[in-house]
Amino acid sequence: MADKAIQPKSIKQNMMWYSAGSITYLGCQWLLSVVVARMSAGFDDAGALALAMAIGNIFTPLAYYNTRTYQVSDVRNEYTDEQYVAFRIITTFLAFVACTMYAVLTAGLSLAPVVAFLVYKSVVVIIDILHGVDQRYSRLDYAGVSLITQGVTSLGAFVAVFGLTQNLTAAITGMTATAVVILFSYDVRHSSRLDSIVPRISLRAAKSLAVVCFPAVVSGVLCSAVVTVARQFLYGMEGEAALGSYASVATLAVIVQMAASYIYNPLLGTFAELSLKGDRKGVVSLIGKVCLAVMGITVAVSILFLLFGELGLTLLFGEKIVPYVYLLQPMLLCTMATAYIWFFMDILIVYRRMREVLIGNAAAFVAVFPLSVWLIGACGANGVSFAGAIAYALGSALLVYFTFRAVKEGRG
Repeated sequence: MADKAIQPKSIKQNMMWYSAGSITYLGCQWLLSVVVARMSAGFDDAGALALAMAIGNIFTPLAYYNTRTYQVSDVRNEYTDEQYVAFRIITTFLAFVACTMYAVLTAGLSLAPVVAFLVYKSVVVIIDILHGVDQRYSRLDYAGVSLITQGVTSLGAFVAVFGLTQNLTAAITGMTATAVVILFSYDVRHSSRLDSIVPRISLRAAKSLAVVCFPAVVSGVLCSAVVTVARQFLYGMEGEAALGSYASVATLAVIVQMAASYIYNPLLGTFAELSLKGDRKGVVSLIGKVCLAVMGITVAVSILFLLFGELGLTLLFGEKIVPYVYLLQPMLLCTMATAYIWFFMDILIVYRRMREVLIGNAAAFVAVFPLSVWLIGACGANGVSFAGAIAYALGSALLVYFTFRAVKEGRG
């Protein structure tokens, strides 16, 4: 039962807490690649971690099943939080099995750290659905504190274990232990004050959620796989060290995509309320503000990278990274395109336009294969960024068209 004494936070407070938590968590996750690159003799461990994260990028949308976006925009209370939590546990288990099988076939000598990373991500994914409960009750301060704690403790555990053992698998296992502690000692305790989160779901409700979200989850997999496919082409064509150096530099550029998500994720409930009221002008105005904010972030980060990119990378990774500074600006283009396609995908989910979401992401996924072969062959590691940017731009263009058609027609 909800604790009626708990007061909701304002939109501004929720955005501030969620942004602070997400930025801290992202920064600590980003530092994992820095730690590996700095504490290892070469780029092999960095490449193995990059491969684990790339396969994790396939696992994440499968496990998420886009349930949280559906959950926080469920202003009609189609399902209970108990059902959302139970369904997330089911999808996480199935995604883990599927991605472990994929890793067995593709990861080679990096299999152990890949599987360990999938275990870690499984815990993080379960925590995320509890943050969805927090968001529904306008208490993203709970989620923010959780993310800050996760980020700091996981980084600390990784550094300590990797420093002692020089074993990537053991270091990732240390991260998992801290995440499990936070799940049960903090998130379960706070989310249960807002609503019952005991996992309960009927077969009928599970089937219903699986069917309604299936096009969106396939879309999420296809969207995440665009960059994964491009990176694995790089891995196959130029080797583990090339992927490791690319991934190390890419950890800076991803700030654009993450910053965009911190801007619009807390607003998804607002989008849902506006769409339910039929407030087309309000929806379009909010979309415009988010798009301008993403563009502004990209321009600002691009200027910072032009001025301080080489210095920053050198401080983080040492002189050995200097030959790869040229990768930064194309990566920004790719991450901006990534931010836009995820944003418009979530807006279409708010409007329950799952088929259109699938069409846009399928187009991006199909396009990245020939683009990767052509552009990596022609441009080397920069080809990953160019291929991803063009593929995402194609998908985004379709999703923009579908979004404004949905706004015009109203929520189904």
